[in-house]
Amino acid sequence: MRIVIIAVTLVAIVMIGITVWFQTQGNPPAPSAEVEAPRQYDSTGGQEMRPRWDSSGGQGDDAAGN
Repeated sequence: MRIVIIAVTLVAIVMIGITVWFQTQGNPPAPSAEVEAPRQYDSTGGQEMRPRWDSSGGQGDDAAGN
């Protein structure tokens, strides 16, 4: 029984070694030739961007000015 366990362990180690070898030998994938341009978002006519801590009021104070 001990010989079977040693043989299975050796086969597993060899298979793991072969798998690692082939994974590291492959060429890395080439980067995509198409590069997407940054998207442009319409930012006109929206709510003024202010940090909340800039005013003493709560979030409900901003709603009246819109």
